[in-house]
Amino acid sequence: MSILPHLARLYQNSAHGRRESSRDFTIDYETFLRQAGMADGDAREVAEREMILLEKSSGGVFSIDRHKRSDIPQRIRLVRDGGELWLFAQMDATPPSQQRIDLAETFSTIAGQKMPAQWQQKWTEWFRQLAGHALAGESIQPFRRDDALGNQSLLTALRGILHWSSPSLIRYASTAICGDSKQLQRLEPRLRLALHAITGSDSLETCGILRKPRFVTFHGPLTLTIGTQLTDFSMFPGPVTLAETNFTIQATLSTQSSICLTVENEDTFHELAATNPGVLLILTSYAGAAVRRMMRLLPSELTYFHFGDSDPAGADILRDLREKTDRDIRPLLLPGQQGVARQALAHNQRQTLQRLLDSELPAELRAHAEVLLENGIPNDYEQESIPITQVWEALRMSASDQPIKPSLG
Repeated sequence: MSILPHLARLYQNSAHGRRESSRDFTIDYETFLRQAGMADGDAREVAEREMILLEKSSGGVFSIDRHKRSDIPQRIRLVRDGGELWLFAQMDATPPSQQRIDLAETFSTIAGQKMPAQWQQKWTEWFRQLAGHALAGESIQPFRRDDALGNQSLLTALRGILHWSSPSLIRYASTAICGDSKQLQRLEPRLRLALHAITGSDSLETCGILRKPRFVTFHGPLTLTIGTQLTDFSMFPGPVTLAETNFTIQATLSTQSSICLTVENEDTFHELAATNPGVLLILTSYAGAAVRRMMRLLPSELTYFHFGDSDPAGADILRDLREKTDRDIRPLLLPGQQGVARQALAHNQRQTLQRLLDSELPAELRAHAEVLLENGIPNDYEQESIPITQVWEALRMSASDQPIKPSLG
């Protein structure tokens, strides 16, 4: 068994193998023999004999440093100039310095590839940056220096995602792009790094690749018009669920209601739907893409309210909803304000409230967040603690200048 593969592996994994160095590469003699599995017996004798022969034939680029008095071997040395080339030439292998050059050239070639217009500049900039990192021996994450096949698989997936043109579920897209229904999921942690560098988002959904279908559930007077086709959902007695894909570029939404109420809790939503006097109700916590799409299509002159829990998460849901839909949505009731007993805040809840207070909020929500931060969470924070009749009365009072029209259903 030769020592050369072990020495090459140690060299390649060292700082000398990753980037250009101004010093010789050295390793403790005994440490090297132990790591190579040649520290004892016949294996050691064979290894030491080979090293002596290599030292004599290397032209001085490979040597054994010995103690000046005892002549005991202390270190193995590859000199900076010529040592690496000599070592890898013995095994007919590409030296790390050439691998860095080859990898940098590969990234430079990729940088010049044609991509969709919205991604072209960032694609080119990022791969040129990776080329520089490869040459300097710096990190090239999410790519890997010693995995050409894996890098090619990642690149194929990345290109396919950035060229994807219509919303699809992840396994369908994975089969079309990679020929394997699970490959995108296997590569997702690495793909997210790449997508963030190019698109500014680490989600596959940015390019229309979805984990599950995106739906929105609603109830009340709503009309969807696509071309000449009109669907009047006010005639439906129960809630309706639609996929985001129904809200096409040609779609328009109209409503006979002057009020839109978003509701956080599903059970409460269905109770409200059962007694709905003519309000457009939308079920949502943190707003998904289908909810955001629907609300952007709704008339801007509607009066918007949100009914949710009065804990930090409930307040944060309203903040998120306001920001993502660009609608002036006001809180309806704040469950728990009538309660006396309160729960202490956890650290993450304090962080949520502080983030809320650092954002733009309607006055009543800001005041509520400040009370929570100072006094804790009321025990009756859940919206289910408020009777449905009280919800409708609060809505009438809050929107007194926007009368609720009776439902047509």
